[in-house]
Amino acid sequence: MPSESACRAEIERLHDSFVAWFTGSADRDDFGAIADALDADFEMIVPGGRRRGRAVVLDSTRAADGRAGPGTVDLDGRNVEIRHDRGDCAVVRYEEWQETPDGTTARVSTVLLREDDEAPNGLRWVDVHETWMDDPDTRQRPT
Repeated sequence: MPSESACRAEIERLHDSFVAWFTGSADRDDFGAIADALDADFEMIVPGGRRRGRAVVLDSTRAADGRAGPGTVDLDGRNVEIRHDRGDCAVVRYEEWQETPDGTTARVSTVLLREDDEAPNGLRWVDVHETWMDDPDTRQRPT
């Protein structure tokens, strides 16, 4: 059963990998730090309600390599809590705060993480569902 500290560490690790990729500070060979974390059946629902499979998420992330520029993006996972755990899986909820040149946005992310010895930090991302937070100062147009 995944521990809360292991889930928190994996959330931080993946978000740090995204920041490094988007700002151009990651080596192009480091894309595996993102790709290897996502399950073959990975799916994400973004705050606007669109569903995105693994291939779409990875293709759009790969295409964004360095576009943001150094020091322009920050992702912060806050208030991580395990909502349910069953055997080798956990449903984890946290706040994701994003800072970009366009401003700050915040969303509640609910993820299903599955233990997998071959995944980074031993956890594989199976499903993500993001919802805008209530504060209108931390929202942007749905994507």
